[in-house]
Amino acid sequence: MKKEYLVLDKVEGALIELSKVHAVGYGEIVQVENNLGEKKLGRVIKIDGDKVVVQVFGSTLGHSVENTKVSFEGRPFEIPLSKDILGRTFNGVGMPIDNGGDIYADKFYNVNGRPINPVSREYPRDYIQTGISSIDGLITLIRGQKLPIFSGSGLPHNELAAQIVRQAKIKVKGEERDNFSIVFAAIGVKHDEAFFFKEAFKKAGVQNKVVMYINYADDPIMERIIAPRAALTAAEYLAFEENQHVLVIMTDITSYGEALEKFHL
Repeated sequence: MKKEYLVLDKVEGALIELSKVHAVGYGEIVQVENNLGEKKLGRVIKIDGDKVVVQVFGSTLGHSVENTKVSFEGRPFEIPLSKDILGRTFNGVGMPIDNGGDIYADKFYNVNGRPINPVSREYPRDYIQTGISSIDGLITLIRGQKLPIFSGSGLPHNELAAQIVRQAKIKVKGEERDNFSIVFAAIGVKHDEAFFFKEAFKKAGVQNKVVMYINYADDPIMERIIAPRAALTAAEYLAFEENQHVLVIMTDITSYGEALEKFHL
């Protein structure tokens, strides 16, 4: 059920506080509209009795406690998904930023994920060939497992991530599979870094099998929390509903951790 509130307690930075709010859920999506009709998305990040804190995806400049309307949508954050997302680029909240038009889909998917029974999980046996000898030979990446790469300032971790995307292949019982796609999430990256990834994928001719979610360093910090969830939701969709073998790459997960710390999540 959609609810609208016109009286706010506080607008501070990208946070809005309301009181006397009833029957809303944690993580619920919110529409924030000022007196000029400009709308922005928000998300419930704290509930304390009848008090609620909403994080706005963007600046609240021009918003005040007297001219802002807050509408609770009664649903979690969802994104539309279809096989058309392959070869596309989205921002941290799943909106297209490549001038390719909107994604039209029959279903919307909750970015908070779906429960999976670990007992029903198949034992991981097939490996993903990254084309990097130190990984393939010493710390082989097995399908269904995670491979963290720890780096430091000035080290070529972006080049390594791009190289894995360019070269990655999956082999099942020794045979290379064509139904292989990659979901790439860039979290809190600079514009030149995002440009580097786009050009690297284009030159390698693999952009048609890559889905990119990019949160720039000057984008709202809250997007850094949504971006990896949107990427993983897309990966689950491709794997479970489109029968794809999917490799997910995220950089830099440190930005995600800093965003969680900022909002005490």
